[in-house]
Amino acid sequence: MPEYGLNLWDYWRIIYKRKWIIIAVFLVSVISAHFFGEKTIPIYKSTVTLYVNMQRTPIAEITGSGVTFWGGGGVDITTQLELIKSYNTLKDVALKLGYITPETDSDKIQAIVSSLRVRISVEEQPNTDLVDITATDANPEKAKAIVETVAEVFIQKHWERKIEETRNTKEFVESQLKKMDETMTNIKRKLKALGVEAQVEGAIPSGAMDFGTRLLQLKFELSNLEARYTDNYPRIINIKEEIKNIEKQLGTAHDEIPDSELEVVDAERLRNELVINQKLYALLKERYERASILEASKTKDIEIVNPATKPRAPATTPASANIFFGGVIGLVLGLVAAFITESLDTSIGTIEDVEEYLHMPVLGVIPQIEVSKKDSLDFWKEPPPPEERKKITEIMGRLVTLYQPKSSVSEAYRNLQTYIKFSGLDKFGNCMMFTSAGVREGKTITSVNSALSMAQLGYKVLLIDADLRRPSVHKVFGIKREIGLTEAVLGTFKIEDVVKSVDDIMLGNIKSSLILKTYGMENLNIITAGHMAANPTEILSSQNMSSFIKEVKDKFQVVFFDSAPILPVTDSCILSSKMDGVILVYEVGRVSRGALRRSKMQVENAKGRPIGVVLNNMRASDMRFGSPFYYYYQKYYGEEPEEEKGHPAEKKESAEKDSSKG
Repeated sequence: MPEYGLNLWDYWRIIYKRKWIIIAVFLVSVISAHFFGEKTIPIYKSTVTLYVNMQRTPIAEITGSGVTFWGGGGVDITTQLELIKSYNTLKDVALKLGYITPETDSDKIQAIVSSLRVRISVEEQPNTDLVDITATDANPEKAKAIVETVAEVFIQKHWERKIEETRNTKEFVESQLKKMDETMTNIKRKLKALGVEAQVEGAIPSGAMDFGTRLLQLKFELSNLEARYTDNYPRIINIKEEIKNIEKQLGTAHDEIPDSELEVVDAERLRNELVINQKLYALLKERYERASILEASKTKDIEIVNPATKPRAPATTPASANIFFGGVIGLVLGLVAAFITESLDTSIGTIEDVEEYLHMPVLGVIPQIEVSKKDSLDFWKEPPPPEERKKITEIMGRLVTLYQPKSSVSEAYRNLQTYIKFSGLDKFGNCMMFTSAGVREGKTITSVNSALSMAQLGYKVLLIDADLRRPSVHKVFGIKREIGLTEAVLGTFKIEDVVKSVDDIMLGNIKSSLILKTYGMENLNIITAGHMAANPTEILSSQNMSSFIKEVKDKFQVVFFDSAPILPVTDSCILSSKMDGVILVYEVGRVSRGALRRSKMQVENAKGRPIGVVLNNMRASDMRFGSPFYYYYQKYYGEEPEEEKGHPAEKKESAEKDSSKG
């Protein structure tokens, strides 16, 4: 058998077949999205933008170093941004907003600060000196108040740190000026003791001023770092080492001078030290004045450029978007569920699946037939008993070859007979049995329609109801069950006595006008099941049954047996060994593929000859696009011609009325 791969039409077939699963999952997802969207608390977002002036701090003004508000070069800016969300800052924010009081215990303070930290985000605008602070809250007014308070507290705390740093710097500079003043006084005293007049201004040796300035910068930086870090801080260790090296270089020249020239050199060195200290003193005094001006100016490094506003709409996704995304997710989940269901489905869904799985051809495809309750009730002279009316009405509603012999569905049965003729009758013999794996798969209606179709082709047909446990053929034609197969096999009646022809059918419960209207009814003969047998298996397996089959084969051109389902009872397996061929009727989705395969295997084990499968009650969505059955279905079942619609009896009455009027 050929191998078939999935293509786009197969995917479309699965989607169409499982459309209700997809629709159900889609609706559940949309409804859930709407429900949870209504329950979700809207979140509002407010943002304030700060301008950060990258000017140098008082320490930088004094030392000339590159220290800025952000901590100078080499420090990660992300770390500095996190200072806005630091514990001390957010604690003051909570205190100012009234979330805590000075008496609040530490655990509660920690919880409130953590809650604020989660609701606040800080982001630097690329390539600018602007920083955005954003706060979120379920209340738009609270969101605005939180972000405003965070900005105010941060600016205030930064200003306080700047003032404190300036104050500490001035104190440090004052102490250094005092020390330098004492140093210069001592140098002047030593020069006077040597009999040398103190030189206020003069030439400074090459490099001496640079060493002195660098030494002063290092000492200032060391003082600033020691206030923040321990002695093990790497930068502090490096600065101390550099200070030692500079001091060593300044004292090297004095150590290498001979004793005879020491007095002269000491005087010269002292004069140079005096000049250097005077220059450094003047420089330090100048920058001290700058620091004083910075302190007195009260200019803040940070200011608000875009104040916070009360948000008008929530920042969370609106309800319409929630429904949209819920629909998209539901559609995806529905498709996944549909394909999973299809993969777990043990039934066989397409013609190609049946042929590949059973290694047996599909003889025909019987489309899904819509049962008209009104039309089926018009078949009877007298309505059937209430307890059987529903079942018989359903069967008669599908007996299209009888009441609509020219309809498109009847054409499907005639097409089936063509395959049966070439695949079975011409090859193996004229005796065929219709059966199925389970109940309610349409074997009876298929065998009846097949017999009628064959009779309409001009063959002398005999239809035998071999389902001795639950016979149905007699109900379809409205005739009595008694005097049938059981009596013929047991020998109580001859075959001629149990065969019912068109005359017997006309005397039954079906309207005579309908029978007369149907072409080929004179070629149809029926043997009902007969009396209910106590031992159906023994009757079917008897030698008399074999003789009976041989005799009817000789008397009729085509013999069809309607047998019991294979899996529930063994009757069909026993009977299959006596047939020329067995036709399996399978309703798509009714039973599992394993059950269908077991049915075929049981027939083969009983020495029967399965010749093919009839797919009953087939929908167009179950057919693979591109297969001949698909085109056949589309051609004949797409739309029924107007002249073929309606009940034959109704059309006959209408024609009679028209003729009488004429």
